[in-house]
Amino acid sequence: MNSITQLDLSLLEALQRLHCKALNVFFGAFTYMGEAGVFWILAGIVMLFFAKRRRAGCTVLTALLLELLLNEHLVKKLIRRPRPFTLQPALDTVIPHPCSFSFPSGHTASSFAAATAIFMYDKKLGTAAYIVAALIGFSRNYFGVHYPTDVLAGALFGVLIGLLAFAIVKGVSRLFSRR
Repeated sequence: MNSITQLDLSLLEALQRLHCKALNVFFGAFTYMGEAGVFWILAGIVMLFFAKRRRAGCTVLTALLLELLLNEHLVKKLIRRPRPFTLQPALDTVIPHPCSFSFPSGHTASSFAAATAIFMYDKKLGTAAYIVAALIGFSRNYFGVHYPTDVLAGALFGVLIGLLAFAIVKGVSRLFSRR
């Protein structure tokens, strides 16, 4: 086990000491909000109904599609990092064990991709989205289903994907506005 993994596990063990019913419910709500990106998909779809938010909605949905393709179907399968509870069975995850690989966190990547997409159009709403994204990411550490480095990488990857989605939607919008 390398030193980064040891540090990751030490941080997760420290978080285990915070577990209580109230925090389990609080962070459980956020971890389930990030499940399969459903919260962010719905947010993107709702934005499509408002002319002022339509482009942001398209960017959110584009970011989520890119995250699914690049993170879930490419990076995770290339890295193949096992979940923390497989190395440290004493971790009390409280929630069911995910079956996919650990690196990077998909909940975090999709949340930060969507938050970045929103932020590019509306700083105030985007800041709120970043707070939700951070809570979703932290919840994955709180429950011990991701290493802290998985969440950090997921956040960084998500921001980059959000920026890429913004550039794609902006380019497509320019292309169609010229016609």
